[in-house]
Amino acid sequence: MKLDSTVAAVITGGASGLGAATARALAAKGVKVAIFDLQTEKGEAVAAEIGGVFCEVNVTSDESVDAGFEAARKAN
Repeated sequence: MKLDSTVAAVITGGASGLGAATARALAAKGVKVAIFDLQTEKGEAVAAEIGGVFCEVNVTSDESVDAGFEAARKAN
């Protein structure tokens, strides 16, 4: 799989644990990463560390997910 700056990824639960590890691994390959999570402080810290974007998203809400994708698109 080609992983570089032409690829964008959304990582749900990317503020901690396996999600944060996945976000870091993808960003290390140059992938543009958007972190969707409810943990604002942790998500913003991971996003700042990897050069990604954090979007506070509740994945159980269509409106929240739509707003997250809109914010992610604007950031990249």
